[in-house]
Amino acid sequence: MKKGINLWSVEWPSILRELDNKKLARKLREVGYDGVELVFDDSSFDPIRKTGEEIRRTAEDFKSEGLEIPSVATGVFWKYNLGSNDEKTRSKGVEYGKAGVKMASIVGASSILVVPGVASSEMPYEELYANSLKSVKELAEFAETRNVTIAVENVWNKFLYSPMEFKKFIIDVGMKNVKVYLDVANLLAISHPENWIHSLGSMVSNVHAKDFDTSIGNINGFRNVLKGSVDWRKIIKLLKAAGYDGYLTVECPPSFNPLLKTPTVKDILGNAEENCRALEKVMKGL
Repeated sequence: MKKGINLWSVEWPSILRELDNKKLARKLREVGYDGVELVFDDSSFDPIRKTGEEIRRTAEDFKSEGLEIPSVATGVFWKYNLGSNDEKTRSKGVEYGKAGVKMASIVGASSILVVPGVASSEMPYEELYANSLKSVKELAEFAETRNVTIAVENVWNKFLYSPMEFKKFIIDVGMKNVKVYLDVANLLAISHPENWIHSLGSMVSNVHAKDFDTSIGNINGFRNVLKGSVDWRKIIKLLKAAGYDGYLTVECPPSFNPLLKTPTVKDILGNAEENCRALEKVMKGL
């Protein structure tokens, strides 16, 4: 397995006010990361508005310092719900998904993180499922010719909350390039992550690494790797048994560290290094 870090973990792109991409990449490489997960949104780094050359240059800044770019992530699907009954909202989500696929293709990333849909009390669950299925299939067909995987992540969206239902959704899409982006910490409040790996192990294409303190049990419970309740020894053993040998990608912004109230750039980079050291322990079986 390899050690990766999602750029939200270093407050990118706001950190660029004090540290350019190449210097940031050099720091991340020096502390031991193998790759970075590029991120986009609909404002500060918008792949619809960015030119291919701008995206390529950003990627090259990281690659030139020896870092790979295995994946691309985004939070836009919370705003532009792929399962929405509002066609304008759903279509905008698909548009951003396709822009993300193009971005992944440009930078050489093999996958893009996708939140399949977000449930609400106003929309029948069956309609959410059908709309989400339609959207993800459209993205998968678009991504297939670009050799990009649609990595569907388990998140706190009140949708697909059991491993059996999640697996059924992936199967129902019916595309070989639709896989699972497993986030173990996201599961602790609602399920047993071990069950998910047993059910979905062969479908996992990506893994996010963070932790969660179940004694807190809410959004404030997310923590740095090895600072919460995840049984990493068991998780790594199960992932290896399932044949997973990809990236463990840290998704731990400084806010996950309760000791960092107003983090400086030094604090942010120190937090990234702390998580890299924790990943090394995790990968060695602790």
